Amino acid sequence: MASSGYSEIPGVYSESPRPMVNVRRTIRTYRYCLAASCLVVIVVLLSALVSILIGQSIEKAAEEIVIPANQSLVTLLSLTWPRRDDSWYCQRWRHAMLRLAEDPSQRVYPDFPQDPADPHNPNSTLWTRSDNSTFPKNDTWNWNRQATQGLNWTSSDITESLAAGTKKQEEVTKIEDNIAKKNLTLVKGSAPYKHQVGFRKTDPLATKMAKQGYIMDHASAEMKNRTNMTREHATFDMQWAGDLSESLYCDKTLLRPMPGPCDPHARYRSVDGSCNNINNPLWGASFTSFRRAMPPDYGDGVSSLRIAHDGAALPSPREVSSKIHVNKPSESQSYTILLMSWGQFIDHDITATALAKGSNGSSFPCCTLEVIDQPSLLHPECAPIRIPDDDPDYSPFNQTCMEFTRSASAPRCIFGPREQLNQQTAFIDGSVIYGTKDEELMSLRTHVDGLLSTQVTLDGRELLPPSLDPDDGCNTEGNYKYDQYCFKSGDARVNEQILLTAFHTIWARQHNLLATTLKDLNPAWDDETLFQETRKIVIGQMQHITYNEYVPSILGPKFMKTMKLSPLDGDQQTDDYDESMHPSIANEFAAAAFRFGHSQVQGLIQAVDRSGKNVNFSQLKKYFFNPFILYNPGEMANLVRGEVSQSAAAVDTFFSSQITSHLFQGNDKIGLDLVSLNIQRGRDHGLPSYNRWRMYCGFKPASNFSDLALDMDIGALAALMKTYRHVEDVDFYTGGLSERPIKDGLVGPTFACILADQFLRLKRGDRFWYETSQEPQAFTPDQLMQIRKISLAKILCDNVPELGSIQRWPFRSFSTGNPRLPCSSQSIPRMDYGAWEEGGLFSRTYLLSPDVRPRLSDDGPTTGTSGVSLYKG
Repeated sequence: MASSGYSEIPGVYSESPRPMVNVRRTIRTYRYCLAASCLVVIVVLLSALVSILIGQSIEKAAEEIVIPANQSLVTLLSLTWPRRDDSWYCQRWRHAMLRLAEDPSQRVYPDFPQDPADPHNPNSTLWTRSDNSTFPKNDTWNWNRQATQGLNWTSSDITESLAAGTKKQEEVTKIEDNIAKKNLTLVKGSAPYKHQVGFRKTDPLATKMAKQGYIMDHASAEMKNRTNMTREHATFDMQWAGDLSESLYCDKTLLRPMPGPCDPHARYRSVDGSCNNINNPLWGASFTSFRRAMPPDYGDGVSSLRIAHDGAALPSPREVSSKIHVNKPSESQSYTILLMSWGQFIDHDITATALAKGSNGSSFPCCTLEVIDQPSLLHPECAPIRIPDDDPDYSPFNQTCMEFTRSASAPRCIFGPREQLNQQTAFIDGSVIYGTKDEELMSLRTHVDGLLSTQVTLDGRELLPPSLDPDDGCNTEGNYKYDQYCFKSGDARVNEQILLTAFHTIWARQHNLLATTLKDLNPAWDDETLFQETRKIVIGQMQHITYNEYVPSILGPKFMKTMKLSPLDGDQQTDDYDESMHPSIANEFAAAAFRFGHSQVQGLIQAVDRSGKNVNFSQLKKYFFNPFILYNPGEMANLVRGEVSQSAAAVDTFFSSQITSHLFQGNDKIGLDLVSLNIQRGRDHGLPSYNRWRMYCGFKPASNFSDLALDMDIGALAALMKTYRHVEDVDFYTGGLSERPIKDGLVGPTFACILADQFLRLKRGDRFWYETSQEPQAFTPDQLMQIRKISLAKILCDNVPELGSIQRWPFRSFSTGNPRLPCSSQSIPRMDYGAWEEGGLFSRTYLLSPDVRPRLSDDGPTTGTSGVSLYKG
């Protein structure tokens, strides 16, 4: 062994030290610090791992939300457009020549009449190609069905059924006389009175026409019973009994008057919408039936309200409202309340459903003690809404019933299910401003320089002309002494709520500004030319704003682009008018889908002064039929500033209590529930259930509630399961609002489906569409280029001079990309009206100025104590 005292064993007392001895020594010295550091590292790593896992979960959850939104849009874009409707169905069967035999009992239904040849194009696949709906193969309740075999009726069946219908009309007339003798009416000033008299006004022409509809409703019910028809027979096939217009039981004086010969070279639209389609002059005209996007689903197949899947009664609309459509704050992150206001304004331009009326056009009660105690006084057109005993809002006031009158039956001289009557024109044509009758329009004009009648205050503000009718559902004795009246416009609903009244006022001002500008450009133009040219421009501006700013907000840019709904650029014109496209408003659009905007209503109305420092909030119920603050200087500007500053409520199942229990409340203890009214209206109109609309729009039908989990908000779905017994029972309105919105849109896919189809029809089915190249109704390319410069921001700035500033896109909330601009900003484009100078050069610039004031009539103004000047018309 060596003399050294070190071991030869390497690392143990040897001359070769142990490996990493210094490191080991350091570790021993700082072992506690190192241990703590390692622990920290482990915690950090674990935290990172947990974060990753949570992130993946969130991503997965987000995908569950986003993917259905993306996928639903893909599904919608794969459909054929326009969607098939009742006019397509009837045309298809006419091509199959089902009406060849004069005697209905001798008619033979071919084995395959669903595939008739197109007589104009034998190679067409119009009737045979799939529309990508998802109705099961054995489902016969859709437009793709075959006619049902084995229908047998005789001439005697037809005659006696018509006689039975006439007898029913005589019986209801006696009931109405008894109601009138007992002076049973809705209490003046009550919420139901304001709803039926002030808001849901029904023209005497519609009331007259509804008598023929009532006869045919009951004649069809009798026909169904006499021949033992099924609900399906009654809904689809009874109409093939033939045209009964020559029957003694068809009173042609109760039908919608036909227009005179249509002039295909007319430069301007008719007031009532007739002759837009030369071959079908009543398509889209006022006082015609709504179109059916889907076959109706009445309880008896003819006219009774829809029933549940198992044949029992559906849950009360009020029960649905109080359990599902609760009051819960849910603001939109992107849109202002102005979007809701514009939606209502446009809705009133294209829809106005007539209500059933009693003797002399009066409204009748359905829930009073007299009616409850004497059922013989219950009008057959009553459909009161039952209020549950434990209702949180109504029970404290012992309310067990909510007034509801059915929509008037549309007149017809053909058997089949009940239809409803639209008093407005279907087109976006300014009828909300100008009315739908020649005599109505005449009453709104001054007949001087193309101007509309207005009131002008001493400080120069234009207001709408006064309504001097003390029974209009709005005027109050308290305001008479100040010479303050509610207002009159082209639509009778003008005073329903203050923001709507403001929009009516703004567009009446816009008309007069344009008329004055055109008068300066063309001094030789007479009153009629000035008026019609101004009206034409106003309609073009309304259409452009609707399709350039409003509809894209609802459907999103991709849907708009694919459907070719977006306006063209520059001076481009379009020739895509399709005379075969029925433009009338779909029943389901009017009674459900376009009512999505009700969920955007905020319970408080915001008013902001010019400094932006004083912001006032008022409950919405304060402004129902109370437009009088518009007489005060600066109030309109304050309201508009509030509209473009306040976020709209989100489109979902949540609603403000201001419209679910305080609607039209006034001085009553409680008001109406708009959601209950909407749901009941859908049942009244025979709208199919939500699940049927899924199939119509190409989505997989739900066999149970769990099938809706990916498409609906989870909370809304849970509420649906607690309220409805079966997925087939869910009302279209409630189901549609429960869906998650489509990508970049505001509404869910089934509502988007109905809305897109209707807006497509309103564009391509309108012969006078503002972008058309067809002469003589077309704008010149230079004029069209100018109209495409218009924006709602410019309209508001020009007609509310006190406004001062506004967002470039006022439907959108203020943001970096949507700045608030001075009204004088060049970033808000202006139209150059030099394009309308007759014989002039367009190089001249002529900008409309809000300082231009309309001329008074030669007789001068008359001034009341309120300091308001009235134009004399």
